[in-house]
Amino acid sequence: MKETLISREELRSLHPAFRGKYGDKLIDLGLRISALNVANEIYNRSKHLTGPAFCKDLLDKLEITRTVRNTEVLDEFRDRPFITVSNHPYGHVDGIAAIETVGSRVHNYKMMVNVILGLIDTMAENFITVNPMKYAEKNSITYAGIKESIAHVKAGFPLGFFAAGAVSNLIFKKGKLVIEDREWQPAVVKIIQKTKVPVIPMHISGHNSLSFYLSKIFGYKVRTLRLCHELYNKKGKEMVITLGNPIMPDMIASFKDDTSGLGEYLKKETYALGKK
Repeated sequence: MKETLISREELRSLHPAFRGKYGDKLIDLGLRISALNVANEIYNRSKHLTGPAFCKDLLDKLEITRTVRNTEVLDEFRDRPFITVSNHPYGHVDGIAAIETVGSRVHNYKMMVNVILGLIDTMAENFITVNPMKYAEKNSITYAGIKESIAHVKAGFPLGFFAAGAVSNLIFKKGKLVIEDREWQPAVVKIIQKTKVPVIPMHISGHNSLSFYLSKIFGYKVRTLRLCHELYNKKGKEMVITLGNPIMPDMIASFKDDTSGLGEYLKKETYALGKK
């Protein structure tokens, strides 16, 4: 494993200013502003482990309680391909918790994640990493990631998506402020339509801080930088992860080519789990 999650050498390669006379001071400032030093510290404590074991150790050391409901739904899928779809309330901890929840119970579970979470090499065995910032397609999913995802399911293995492709937002809905995903991405829904396997909705409770949501006014780059600041404020909290009953291929096929309708249906089914 890497000695540290984000090294000074990696940061120096990003910009000439980090290699100049005041490079180390700028790096120190950048680490504090972005809270990457926090991410490095958390990574270093658990990097002796990989996969779901790493996820469990990290979450335990953050003192986040995980309450998982309806895990028995996974029993019939231990040797069968399926897809999980989840809401994305945190942007980091929820991915780690999802892999611990499902990856510790079934073989070769992978999740499609962006390059930021993909930096965690201790979880590489459970990742299909895409880079929407660098190779952006219309729906922020790379072609290579789509091909790998389909191949993984066709080979008989389970796959997971945060179908919004982005962390949840604070939005007005029916006259109220709620924290909810954006529209679930058509590219993800098309993979579900193409693979024709059962889909298990998975709802993850919780939210980030108000300051995180307000940072959106400064653009997605600033909000992305805020994610590391959101790690320690989860300490001591409970995360409830609820697995729903599988949505079978014949139900998915009933939507035919209505990708938008299927996306709305899967999102609705997932969020309904959080109300039970």
